[in-house]
Amino acid sequence: MFNLHEQLLSLQEGEPKIHTTFTFDGVDSTIAKRTLNELTDKLVVNGENINNEATFDKLMCFARDVAAMDPKLVARGLDMLVTGFENQIKQVASTLSTPGYDPTRHAEALDRYAFLFQWAVERGESTASQSRTAQAKPRKRRGNASGTSSSGASTVAEVVPGWKGKLLDLYVHVQQLMQLPLGRVWNSVPERDTFIGVFMRLAHKAMENPAYAKDGDFQTALFSTLCVWLQNYNGLYSLVTMITQNLQHYEHLCEAMAQLVQLAYDEYGGTQLADEVLRDIAAKSFSSVHDKSGPKNTARFLVRLSQLAPKALLRQMGLLIRHLDSEAHIMRSAMSDVIGHLMLYLAAQEEQTEITKNQIGEYFDIIEQRFQDAHYLVRAKVLQVCQFVCSGPAKFPKRRPKLVGLIVGRLEDKATNVRKHAIRALSVMLETHPFSLDGAELRVERLEASLEKITDELADMTAQTAKQSAKVSVAEASESADEDDEDKDDEDKDDEDKDSDDEEKDDDATATGEDAQENGPDFDNAGLSPETAAKAMHLQFQQRYYRDALYFVYQLQEAQPILLQLLGSTNKGEVIEAMDYFVSAVRFRVDGAQEGIRRMSHLVWTPSTSATDGSTEETRGVRAKLLDSYMQLYLTPSDRLSVSENTSRITRNLISLTFGATLAELTSLEELIRTLMSEDKIGALVVDKLRSVYAYTKQQLPQAQRRGAIIILGMLAQASRAIVTDDIDMYLRIGLGAYGHEDLVLAKYTCMILQCLGSSRAKRPGQAPGQEEEIKRLPMTNPIFDGLQRILEEPRRDPEWFPAAEQALNAIYALGEKPDALAARIVRNQAKLVQGLLPKKHDADAMDVDTNETLPVSSLVDPWDLTRLLFVVGHIAIKEIVLLESVEAELKRRKSDEQPQRKKRASQGAKKKGRKSNAMQVDSDSDDGDDELNQIAGTTEDEIGDIVSAIRERELLFGSKSVLALFAPLLVHVCHNLGKFGDKLLAVHATAALAKFMCISSSFCETNLPLLLALLQRAKSPAIRSNVAIALGDITVCFNNLIGENVHYLYGPLHDTDPRVKKTTLMVLTHLILNGMVKVKGQLGEMAKCLEDKDPRVADMARLFFSELSTKDNAVYNNLPDIISSLSMGTNAVNEESFARIMKFLFDFIKEKDRQTDNVVEKLCQRFRNTTDERQSRDIAFCMALLPFKSERSVRRLLDGLPCYQDKLADSRVYKHFVDIAHKARTQGAQKQETKTVLDEYELKLKEARAKATGEDDGDELLGVDKDDTQIQSQVSQYSDDEEMA
Repeated sequence: MFNLHEQLLSLQEGEPKIHTTFTFDGVDSTIAKRTLNELTDKLVVNGENINNEATFDKLMCFARDVAAMDPKLVARGLDMLVTGFENQIKQVASTLSTPGYDPTRHAEALDRYAFLFQWAVERGESTASQSRTAQAKPRKRRGNASGTSSSGASTVAEVVPGWKGKLLDLYVHVQQLMQLPLGRVWNSVPERDTFIGVFMRLAHKAMENPAYAKDGDFQTALFSTLCVWLQNYNGLYSLVTMITQNLQHYEHLCEAMAQLVQLAYDEYGGTQLADEVLRDIAAKSFSSVHDKSGPKNTARFLVRLSQLAPKALLRQMGLLIRHLDSEAHIMRSAMSDVIGHLMLYLAAQEEQTEITKNQIGEYFDIIEQRFQDAHYLVRAKVLQVCQFVCSGPAKFPKRRPKLVGLIVGRLEDKATNVRKHAIRALSVMLETHPFSLDGAELRVERLEASLEKITDELADMTAQTAKQSAKVSVAEASESADEDDEDKDDEDKDDEDKDSDDEEKDDDATATGEDAQENGPDFDNAGLSPETAAKAMHLQFQQRYYRDALYFVYQLQEAQPILLQLLGSTNKGEVIEAMDYFVSAVRFRVDGAQEGIRRMSHLVWTPSTSATDGSTEETRGVRAKLLDSYMQLYLTPSDRLSVSENTSRITRNLISLTFGATLAELTSLEELIRTLMSEDKIGALVVDKLRSVYAYTKQQLPQAQRRGAIIILGMLAQASRAIVTDDIDMYLRIGLGAYGHEDLVLAKYTCMILQCLGSSRAKRPGQAPGQEEEIKRLPMTNPIFDGLQRILEEPRRDPEWFPAAEQALNAIYALGEKPDALAARIVRNQAKLVQGLLPKKHDADAMDVDTNETLPVSSLVDPWDLTRLLFVVGHIAIKEIVLLESVEAELKRRKSDEQPQRKKRASQGAKKKGRKSNAMQVDSDSDDGDDELNQIAGTTEDEIGDIVSAIRERELLFGSKSVLALFAPLLVHVCHNLGKFGDKLLAVHATAALAKFMCISSSFCETNLPLLLALLQRAKSPAIRSNVAIALGDITVCFNNLIGENVHYLYGPLHDTDPRVKKTTLMVLTHLILNGMVKVKGQLGEMAKCLEDKDPRVADMARLFFSELSTKDNAVYNNLPDIISSLSMGTNAVNEESFARIMKFLFDFIKEKDRQTDNVVEKLCQRFRNTTDERQSRDIAFCMALLPFKSERSVRRLLDGLPCYQDKLADSRVYKHFVDIAHKARTQGAQKQETKTVLDEYELKLKEARAKATGEDDGDELLGVDKDDTQIQSQVSQYSDDEEMA
């Protein structure tokens, strides 16, 4: 008699006894196949044949030798067992359905099948695992980075063909078997449970394999079998144990176990299973430190279960809610997620009872509390919960205002991940807002107008109601005058009851609204007809609607300044989310959102990533997202419009981008439009429409539209020069014709688009870099130059003439063959207007631009004409420099192209040495033409450069035929006597022209440099001071040796009272220092003071400067002592609070380098010897406290330097800093015994020095800080928080 329990025990102890010597291991494949065929024939005919001992012994041999057999034979053997088992189940079912048959006779055969499946499957699973390990190791040694075999099997299903499919069939049959009344098959319950337990253990074993868990059909069959076991055979507690163990040990089973619980709960009445599992989870305590997999797996299980079976979770939420206070942040995060799904479930119920509403309200309260969680991942998860909760069918209008306020607060969170999800949550709130009237637009003006209209209607209705009530009261009073006092009292009592009832109704109606509605006018519906009362109620609801909508818009507008800052974040995810928000805000017409779209255009300069087909937006890059956003907003055609209507719409969109745009915004927009054009995102129809708008002459067209059209055309021309070449006459007729003379801004942009004819940036779409089309310069007789000259000689007094003239000169020098000839003619024509002005004696005191004193010399010439003349000659000076540089580059290019040909001819001539002399004479003659260039420009690139430099130095300003040489004395004379002319515009342009002249010649620059520096110090106009600051930067680039001795003048404007001058100077210095054009010699302290500037733009630029400087050869570290001296000493020293914040920022750049830290400790200790000022001692001590003392060497240097500062320890704040240093060193780096020993010695000597300095015995009595130091530390902490957020 076969006993399954005993055989399973023997299987655990070793191999069961087999009464045969046959083995499949090593046997010939033919014999093995024949044996399997014989066994298959027996089992297929009758499943009961397994009870035959000889047959069963061979089947046990098969189960034993699975590891050694051919996988194909294993597949055939497993199929044989499954087929026999299926036949046996059919026989059992037939017997159970036929009265008079004993079903217990099938028990032994079923036990034998169960035993074979247990042995074969377990052996096969373990063998596959060992095979995978053995195959992976040699692969790893051969260099496979993943350590796995590419050809080896990764699952049992791959080792044995059809293994997983047969196991699937097995569990389908087991499920069918377990639905039969198995209690009639076995005589006792333990025997039946032993049989069932075999397949449950195999199911558990199968779930451990991730390959099986990913198979949906296999998982369904397995889970259905387990649910039948739960339903019919009291498998509750075993299944609970299985689920909890899987959650604890197997990460891939977390969501699978949730599906199992959901299946049991929904289809098999497994309510108790869900309750027991959840109670077990609720009773556990999780620690994020010691147990990492446990809370993670449990959290995933709970979240998945809340999605699949929220009703099951609701039953146990009273117990599970304790995990909101769990130490493991993963559990707190999961519970927030669970609550969100439960809220969606409750809100979706058809019957919204009071209990349901209260539950939703309580869950909202919990979510709102979690916004303040200590862990950033929990706060991020709460924001995600808000996203999917508010994206559901229920809008929760009463809870939205507070949620939006909390989301806006998280925009300034320290954690990047939280800020990113806060932006996304705000976008979701905007996308799903409940204010769908008026086309869902959120324009404040329209909402306020609608609210005012409704409020007025309610006010009128209230006034009419009051009049009617007054008439009724008068009539009632006259009628009741003849009545008895008792009746009168009764009526009064009834009226009071009626009034109280009306008040209760009004209170109920008001209670349904939000708190924001309390400011509305009271309205009494008493005495109104039903139609009037219904209209009044409708108006009241509309009033509440518009108030709520306005409050929502005000919240969005409060968040938008923060979102504008986040557009400049270094985190790509934040930037992309902010861009998405502004795109949505523009679609909903939120006021102020257009500023975000304009600010977004600057992101076009962000380097693009190489991955253009990434699965997420972040992998594609900010630049790609920007292009998509602009395409979505402005260039995507609408399906509801025709082609012509879409073209007009896109054209209007593009033109509108130019309205009110600054120069920086137009520059970024140009790059963006150029990129879109080069990618063929803007069609030819749009270009034609832009041209038609620009050239429209039938009716008066607004200037802004025509200007916008030419601006956009100029941007498109940067990618396609054909936009200009296809219709040059149009630009001459409009921009350089009558319209251009009426609107100089239009003329300016027309000149800019004409420059594309000779611009190196103009390329054909798809043209490879370095293959630009060669541009030929135009003859000076071309009509273009006549039009440009007319613009330059336009007599109208318009400030817009100056930018138009600048672009006209740029076009002349970009396109003309001999631009200097036309420029000379223009200058002569301008000079004719300025007659009689002769250089006078220089007066140094006349540089004050704002003086009211004027001399008769100013009446000899119109300041406007003189200003135009100086502007033109100044800009021509710059263009002459550019022209010379282009000539030099062209000569060098020709020289480099010519040299290989000359070498080739020389080598050929050497080979022909010995030919006739007349042939040699011919060769020499052929070289004469090549030598002509050498006679003019020299034979080497250095000689070419020297010749061009000599022309620039001696000819442009001092040559006898130079036009500029004629006006240099005039320009100097005007700049010496700016005050006498009394014209601010003249002063600005004369100063700028002088600076341009000084960039040409070093001798002219050296002569007039004192004049320029005097203008920098004495000019009252911020524009002049800004121009001079820029000029000094340009002169530094051109003639670095001239500025070397006067470098301190470059830093002077950093103390200017005007923020524009300060910002300009900081930009110039940033460029010069970071590009190595100026060597820093102790002036970085002046730059550091800008970190505390009141203007946030200056402070932000200073932070950016030091961040970039820190990456260049330890520049911050090398100049740190000079920075400390500049900030702490002298008349321009900053206060202690500012000093602390600046040093906190700067020391972050050297904290990570131990060697630098050690050297700074030593240098700062030495500085104590040279100071007697208490303020400086405190500052030095504070700087030392900022350093990280992580090594024994740092502490040793601090100890060795104690004699340098021991006399300064009498100052309580100095001593407090050193005590903090000792504490920091002990907590950060005192892990080695040597460090601890040095620290103990240092603390002892520090206390002794303190006692000696103060004359006290106890050095421990002062470990706190005074009030001032507490204030400094708090401000430094706040500064640190701000930096982290930025």
